[in-house]
Amino acid sequence: MADDDDHPFSGIPFLGDISSILGGNAESMWEGARQSATQLATDGKPEHNVDPVERHRLSEISRVAELHVGHVTGLQVEPHITPVTRSGWATGALEAIRPLMDRLTKRLGEAPSQDPVAGLLAMMSPMTVAMTAGMMAGHLAAKAFGNSDLIVPMRQALIVTANISDFANEWSLDVDDVMLWVAIREHALGAVLAVPGVRAQLDMYLREHVDGFRRRDDMDFGELEVTSFDSDEPQQFQAQLQEQLQRIFGNPELLLGVARDDKSDHLEALISVVTAYVDHVVAQAGPRLIGGFGALSEAVRRRQLTEGNVYADRLLGVRLSNEARERGDSFISGVIERSGPEGLARLFEPGALPTPNELAAPGLWLARLDLPL
Repeated sequence: MADDDDHPFSGIPFLGDISSILGGNAESMWEGARQSATQLATDGKPEHNVDPVERHRLSEISRVAELHVGHVTGLQVEPHITPVTRSGWATGALEAIRPLMDRLTKRLGEAPSQDPVAGLLAMMSPMTVAMTAGMMAGHLAAKAFGNSDLIVPMRQALIVTANISDFANEWSLDVDDVMLWVAIREHALGAVLAVPGVRAQLDMYLREHVDGFRRRDDMDFGELEVTSFDSDEPQQFQAQLQEQLQRIFGNPELLLGVARDDKSDHLEALISVVTAYVDHVVAQAGPRLIGGFGALSEAVRRRQLTEGNVYADRLLGVRLSNEARERGDSFISGVIERSGPEGLARLFEPGALPTPNELAAPGLWLARLDLPL
């Protein structure tokens, strides 16, 4: 009998997990998704637990960030940030997105198509949704700093210390400075999402967004065709097969056969203003604490431009474009310019979040709240 290592699929991460996803109930499918996420997050390599010394250092850094974020925002700041491995973050991300993915599965099963291939995809929706969700969590976990790298709120504030260290080394930055930058950002995001009504509104918009998906009637299934390749050379076979699988499974919209007819303007507006507000908090607190703040911020900006979260964008159908980011930044700066920090402090009062029109024209928001124009 041939050794397992001689099997052509043995060198391909996550492929072995697909069979476990295909062959079971909902819980086994999501367990297979978790295994796939872990494989992708770690590139199939062993992963060490977070060093206790690193945990202690992060705890001290987190307390500093907590105090400064509370001072800048005036909001209640949760004191706890948990350092995790890449696989730990992937598991947390998968838990966060599962309710939305289960909702998407139900949505895709509501209107079966007369097309037999589309009907087959509909029957496979629970499996394909779980599989693509696992791949998304794994892809993100390989590079993510913390919760702010995922659109969907997570249950705990998780920081991936290995990714932060790799980024710091790559850009010749002080690891503690990067850790502090990330802690400020995560505390600011957590403080905003803890405001009564903000998290509930985000959850509502995300559910509405998922409900807007429909199965594509114009699906070109030829896009899914796997081209032929030579199987006489096992290593070349593996490389070619992995490339083809990544092309197919790397496009969730294509694999799931879904589309949306309209943009989620309210969801985009909320994400834009929260992102811009968190950036504002980092810009206020960071320079007081981080000597090389400018260089660090530029490195992070370049990371965002070059890496992005394309896979998450495609799976969830939510992408914060550069234009949307600029609208959020302009809104925050416009409010401060006309009404000062005191005006901005009213952003998270009940019913005060800006509408899409107000985000584009801060004067409308200021007028609604009777603030100086």
